[in-house]
Amino acid sequence: MVRISTFRHAPPERRRTADQIAAERAVVRRQMERWVAAIRGEGIRALARADSELLSRRRSDTTLQRFEPDGESGALVASCRLVVRGGPIDEPLRRDLAAGYGLHEVGVPGLPELRVLEEVAVAGGPTLRNRTCSVARELRGRELDVAPVHMVPLGAVKKAEGGPEPSGPQPGEPTWTRPEVETSGPRVALVDTGVSAEQRSDGWLRGLARTDNIDPLNAVPVDDYLDQGAGHGQFAAGIVQQVAPGADVDIRRGLDSEGLGDEVVIAQLIAEAVAAGARIVNLSLGTVTADDRPPIVLESAIRAARDAGALVVCAAGNNGDTRRCWPAAFHAEPGFERTVVSVGALRLGEDDDDAIGAEWSSHGDWVECSTFGEGVISTYVVGRENPAQDREEPDVFGPASWATWSGTSFAAPQIVGAIVRLMQEDPTIATAREALDMLLEDGTEIAGYGRAIRILPV
Repeated sequence: MVRISTFRHAPPERRRTADQIAAERAVVRRQMERWVAAIRGEGIRALARADSELLSRRRSDTTLQRFEPDGESGALVASCRLVVRGGPIDEPLRRDLAAGYGLHEVGVPGLPELRVLEEVAVAGGPTLRNRTCSVARELRGRELDVAPVHMVPLGAVKKAEGGPEPSGPQPGEPTWTRPEVETSGPRVALVDTGVSAEQRSDGWLRGLARTDNIDPLNAVPVDDYLDQGAGHGQFAAGIVQQVAPGADVDIRRGLDSEGLGDEVVIAQLIAEAVAAGARIVNLSLGTVTADDRPPIVLESAIRAARDAGALVVCAAGNNGDTRRCWPAAFHAEPGFERTVVSVGALRLGEDDDDAIGAEWSSHGDWVECSTFGEGVISTYVVGRENPAQDREEPDVFGPASWATWSGTSFAAPQIVGAIVRLMQEDPTIATAREALDMLLEDGTEIAGYGRAIRILPV
């Protein structure tokens, strides 16, 4: 338990009564204590299996990408999809892959060093279903730099039971209106679930929705309830704007409303965002990988970001252990130390001045920095929670709603917002990395959580 410095441009506490603050913190604390107990009791891999089974059942009647769990690592991989790094595959090997595995080569626009191998279903022919990872291992024996295509979830296998809880101004209180400020750089790209189509009356997130980045909220399946990952991108974007109200935010939808995305799609969106001028990329998502190998698709995208001078800020994960979660763990890989920022989560201690490394946060020597990730307040969406996900008291969120939510997903965008704020207020700061170094000068080292600093009030 330590005292840590507060970012000098931290927003003031939103107007909440002492009773409201105490009640919200109590609910969040109960949620996260249950999550920690589940991690310690059942184990994170067992929880991951249960969550993947739920996701699989919910997606069974949709056209969304099928996936399968890797029994050894617990990673989720795109069924019947592999990726090869290197030059074009020669003709003899291409014929062998088609005849032996039903695999055909597809290029990856924007990432020319990659080739995706996709199964083309043929009646009575071979199929990789439920053995995608084992086939990848077989093909590595043929001197191919090959891996399964991972399905990347949000910065957690799942959020704590109960999900986001209502927050915001009380009846009769003034709305929490976004300050009137000009938008300016550096541009921030968030690859996430997108943003809702709602035009909020309080000014937050105004102008961020486009036809290609709308979060459908309840698409898996279409029903009366919010999906498991609904509103995640909206929440993260609101965090950036709270810390830097004039941030130039570019939201790109790379995950569905269940919070799951194809690694190739995510990598392409990173490359496209950087090519379009993003100097900072926020990735509030992460995955363990088959064989614990660095994911080669995300590595290619991050290398492209590095070569363009962009900074990639990643949630460390909510697995409560030291196992590496990617892409955050690229911070510890040679050549990426100054490009990838891995962000863990803190929680409050006994009083408002105490900080503790959150037990549910992934941690280790690969985590560079941390801030409060338990009970973060931000912009949410209109909708009704699924009683199956919040069995105690499913909530209903109205227009211009606010919520409190927890996860390293919501620590990372605070770091992004602070970097933007520093660069906007001091034009002599040349790069996002330079701004991060300045931010962390005031941080306090916490073993396993890197340099810790307080940014948003919780």
